[in-house]
Amino acid sequence: MAKRDSGHWGVKAALCAAIIAWQVYDMATASVFSPADIGYMRYLIVGVALIGLVASLLKFVVDY
Repeated sequence: MAKRDSGHWGVKAALCAAIIAWQVYDMATASVFSPADIGYMRYLIVGVALIGLVASLLKFVVDY
């Protein structure tokens, strides 16, 4: 039986989790808040990383 190529889904999930933790920590510790800087880009990054985390974990579970 041929072995499946895992694609390093665990590493990808860990990377997405690290990005989420970094962005949430950066938003939580921001000392200066400007009304013009609403931070939509940070929310977008967290959202995309969250989707990547869920997809990576699902793929990781399916491969094993």
